Parts: sequence; structure tokens; C-alpha cells
Amino acid sequence: ADSFHVYAVEWESEAIRWYVDDTLYKTITPKDVPGRWVFDHPFFMILNVAVGGYWPGRPDATTVFPQTMRVDYVRVYERTK
Repeated sequence: ADSFHVYAVEWESEAIRWYVDDTLYKTITPKDVPGRWVFDHPFFMILNVAVGGYWPGRPDATTVFPQTMRVDYVRVYERTK
């Protein structure tokens, strides 16, 4: 992509919602997961460029290196109770 996108996550004890450019992409609730819901307490944020893994497969001769993630800003809000 040649331009920045805006990614957002709304994380509440009963749901997590992901947005891309203000469009809701995915919502997960405790009933959607097969095991115990563990997202009801604080975590920390990691921004990462991962290469390989189960879905994309191992890097090979077609994999472009180096990869770059350009982040203009990260903003965190906390909803008042």
C-alpha cells in the first residue's frame, strides 16, 4: 500500500472489535471461542512485522526482504466507567 491505513481495536471485557479505516472487520465475544475467554483483564500492545507461520507458510525465494512497517502514530484511549 502506498498510503497509511487506520487500524482500531475496541477491547471490552465482553467483546473485541477490529476496524480498518473505520470499517468494522471482525467482532469476537466469549461465546465465539471454544475455550475460556481470557480477554477480561489488561494486556500490553505489540506492533510487529512477522514473516512466515502457519497461514502464509515458510519464507522462500519469493519472499521479499527486508520488510518494513511504517507507523505514523499509536494512540490508546481508555473509556471511563
